[in-house]
Amino acid sequence: MESTDGIIEKVLSNKDENIIVNLKGLMDAVTLEKALNERGIPFVMDIRLTNEGCIATISRRKLDIYEKNMQDFYVEEPKVLYETEILKEKRVPIGISNYRDVINENAYCVDKTKMIEELLTLNDEVTLITRPRRFGKTLNMSMLAEFFDITKESKELFKNTYIYHTKYVKEMNQWPVIFMTLKDCKGKKEKLIKQLYMELSKEYGRYYDEFQSVKDRFLSNQLLEICDVLLDADISINGEVTVINAIELLMRFLYKKYEKRVILLVDEYDTPFMSAYAGKYSEQVKDLLTGMFSSALKDNEYLYKGVLTGIQRIAKENLFSGLNNLEVCSMQDEKYKDVFGFTEDETRTLLEAHHLELNQDVKEMYDGYTIGGIEIYNPWSVINYADKGVLASYWINTGSNEVVCQLLEKSSNKVKKQYIELLEKGEMKVNCILEGAYIELRGATQLWALLVHAGYLTIKEKITYHQYVLRIVNGEVKQDLIYIMMRIYAWDEVDVAGMFQLIQEGKMKEFEEAYQEILFNYPSYFDLKDENSYHVFLWGLCIIVSDSYEIMSNQEKGYGRADIYLKSKKGQRDIVIEMKYAENDKEDCLLASADKAMTQILDKHYGDDAIKIGIGNHQKKAKMAWKI
Repeated sequence: MESTDGIIEKVLSNKDENIIVNLKGLMDAVTLEKALNERGIPFVMDIRLTNEGCIATISRRKLDIYEKNMQDFYVEEPKVLYETEILKEKRVPIGISNYRDVINENAYCVDKTKMIEELLTLNDEVTLITRPRRFGKTLNMSMLAEFFDITKESKELFKNTYIYHTKYVKEMNQWPVIFMTLKDCKGKKEKLIKQLYMELSKEYGRYYDEFQSVKDRFLSNQLLEICDVLLDADISINGEVTVINAIELLMRFLYKKYEKRVILLVDEYDTPFMSAYAGKYSEQVKDLLTGMFSSALKDNEYLYKGVLTGIQRIAKENLFSGLNNLEVCSMQDEKYKDVFGFTEDETRTLLEAHHLELNQDVKEMYDGYTIGGIEIYNPWSVINYADKGVLASYWINTGSNEVVCQLLEKSSNKVKKQYIELLEKGEMKVNCILEGAYIELRGATQLWALLVHAGYLTIKEKITYHQYVLRIVNGEVKQDLIYIMMRIYAWDEVDVAGMFQLIQEGKMKEFEEAYQEILFNYPSYFDLKDENSYHVFLWGLCIIVSDSYEIMSNQEKGYGRADIYLKSKKGQRDIVIEMKYAENDKEDCLLASADKAMTQILDKHYGDDAIKIGIGNHQKKAKMAWKI
């Protein structure tokens, strides 16, 4: 390749002719473009990609080059996104969410740089992208920061990626960037605010030495004042008010320093809101959080693009009041549909690189998300499976489900019954408003919206505007939903599998005692008020052993509908259970109810070959009749 100086000499000496030069790649074209601009040479450059690099056509006159249907610094889209070399087994980057660290450590990295192209081609000024936890949000936001940040040199990080082979490579390291992640901003009010201050101080610390040299003394004093608040962790009212303007003032400083508008990236923006909502102190931090985001995003002349990621949409009146430049991209939208999570091809490639197969078991455990109409796999679970080779639930316990537990716990018995039916059937038809924020909603609608946006449920079918058939995403998510049910009923330490094994072993008296102990210790006295409430209670217990049994509730058996029928998946005997509510808790009354339940099982032929159990219940007491 000719030197930059040599090419410039040719351009200067050939004012009336187009100059054609071969370059190694687009970064060389960018370097050449900068050099021509720095010397004040008027030019037009056309770039064409080739298998060996690219060809640059340079003209001193626009008319000459445009007559040949060329455009100023135009790059044709590559027909093939990016052809990687033969895959070599690399370390799976579990727990690494910094893009630079992933690349520098030569860890396995799925190329998601197409997100950069999509961000630049869309006209959205502020974009909110909602995805479930552990879906690669932090890694992608780190990637954006590395690519755009004007203070960094990122060529080596992106040279083997899709974006490097497009015209958008010239945007690399061209913009001032503020990047914050709020994933640790949670806990009690004081802790939450101090964590927020720490995140702000990281960005302020990058430029602290330059604040005193700012020509605008008023701005300089404001910046230094905020530094003092952050350093002292001042959470007084005055301290909070000062921090409200922290991001906007830093953006003003960066604009003056670089004479370019700023890209603002905020990862897990909703964590402090969710934490405050769960801790019931959202009103105490609402003004601080709302003020900080609004000053940075609303009518800010220094903002070029803002990108926020999180799990949930937050109500407009809580955060985005009057923000008319916000584009929300949820799981139902086409935008950014394949840049978070793994597509099926990406999943298969990763597993094959680690000598694993994308079979039906893997699909049932980790597939099931539908984003913009395409199937997406949970990336956290897939990379853990690739690393360990064990098909297990890795998504569980990777984040808090406190808000889900709270909503389910305060739900009506009707909603709890729907929830258990969802666990049994895998899907449920519900009324649900998905366009709003869950904090704005009430009752069951609030619960279903939260479960959809948090990645527990996905839309199978839209029936009417607010009516959907929702289904459980996959096997590991179902296990998390079961654990949530166990938690609200305080069954965490109950050996439910062992209890049902007692039935298979014919130890019915021990089973009766175990059931009586759970009945006495766990459900509320006021929840157990009729036959239906006991049915829902035992039905929930049965769901916990759904790996061993197909659970059927109120489905046709024989000449009627059995309360609960457990069809064994492992070659053991089926179990049929009928429940009755006794008039009082006297032993003879309870036994009479149990006998009545058993008579119904026999007369209706619910399961002639099954183990039969009739249960008489009243408040905290129960008696059983059985036939093995």
